[in-house]
Amino acid sequence: MKSIADGLQDILPHLEALKEIARQKRVEGVLREKTIYEDFRHLSSTNLETLGHVFPSSARFECKTLPFCGRCAEGFSYTIDQNGNRTAQICEFCERPRRRMKRLNDLQLPADSYGMHLDQYEWDSSEQRHRIDRLLTWMKYRETRETQQSPSVYLWGQPGNGKTSLLYAIAKEAVWNDFRVEYTSHSKLIEKIKRSYSGSQNSPLDSWLDKKSILLFDELGGVGGAANQTAWFKSQTADIIQKMYERWASGQLSIVMTTNLTPQKLFDSIDRNNAVFSRLQAMFGTPVQMVGHDRRSDRDGLASWGIR
Repeated sequence: MKSIADGLQDILPHLEALKEIARQKRVEGVLREKTIYEDFRHLSSTNLETLGHVFPSSARFECKTLPFCGRCAEGFSYTIDQNGNRTAQICEFCERPRRRMKRLNDLQLPADSYGMHLDQYEWDSSEQRHRIDRLLTWMKYRETRETQQSPSVYLWGQPGNGKTSLLYAIAKEAVWNDFRVEYTSHSKLIEKIKRSYSGSQNSPLDSWLDKKSILLFDELGGVGGAANQTAWFKSQTADIIQKMYERWASGQLSIVMTTNLTPQKLFDSIDRNNAVFSRLQAMFGTPVQMVGHDRRSDRDGLASWGIR
């Protein structure tokens, strides 16, 4: 049997190493205590800009990339059951808001959508608010969505009275409610169709609404309703409306559409095509006229150009 003195002699050569191990353990403990975990669950569709999570000078509405929270393994947490099966769960602290912000970026909203939110929107009329509230309620109560026809809204009125701003705000709200959103304008979609003719790719109409549950369609008839209404343009417009109708009728799509055309001018612009117009009536019911003032107008600025 070794004496205590002999035992100490065996330990002494390793004493410095043991001290270093103990020191490292203490440092690791302090670091664990000082670790600050991120939590982005407070982010919403209405506070991204004010909290500095959006680039204010970007050419488009662009969210910044969120860091990982420190709790998860690159956006996921894992559990292992008694049989050794591993299950991954998305991290609600960072990955969920990160994905929503990425989908906002994917929409490529114009830069003037910065700061556009439903809680700050100036409603044009009680009817407009009622119809949009129906859509928001449908978005919120997911458990009843499959048993209800998707609510859709058709907004028409003079330029500058808040139609496009409303689409921006709805887009953000819908993405934050985890909907798959498509935002586009009539002119933009027509240009995509034209480009597809000059290349080998298929028409965008073949897939533009795939997996989408909300369509925000701006400026039917072109900006200011002044698109060049050629026979080809009218034919493509009829095809666009048909694609919308097919997906809407299946209960898979809600639509908010805006235009500067009066219903009569719209009817005339599609060559008084009753089949096309009946689809619009089925999807939207009664159109909502916006009669408010031009929110973009600058009378002093117009006067400086000699315009009255």
